[in-house]
Amino acid sequence: MSLVLWDERFATGSDTLDQQHRVLINNVNHLGGMLVNTNPTKAEFEFLIHLVDFLKTYAQTHFQLEEQCMESYRCPAHARNKQAHEKFMIFINDFHERCQMVGIRQENLKNLHATLSLWIEEHILQIDVQLKMCMKS
Repeated sequence: MSLVLWDERFATGSDTLDQQHRVLINNVNHLGGMLVNTNPTKAEFEFLIHLVDFLKTYAQTHFQLEEQCMESYRCPAHARNKQAHEKFMIFINDFHERCQMVGIRQENLKNLHATLSLWIEEHILQIDVQLKMCMKS
């Protein structure tokens, strides 16, 4: 699994949002590293359980803050951002429900990692970073 390395391309102009993005990236990278191991340790398994809860909480709190920030700076990406967040919330809620029903499975974790990695590459780098120019104005 490839790592996502933070660099200035990810900067939104908001230290708070950027720090939250770093936490997400670190968790995605940790998940990717764990997927290489077919027999997770107890600590790794506990991380996976907490990761599912973290993602729900992260999506709710981070998205709310980011949407408020985009709205207050009149960022033209605000509507696209909000729509993408709604789709992401559906994905995370479905993933959370699936984990509660069938447990945490390797195939679901691989899908989660792929989705989160794509989210970082596409959403943050194409939508979130548009905030930077608005904050400078």
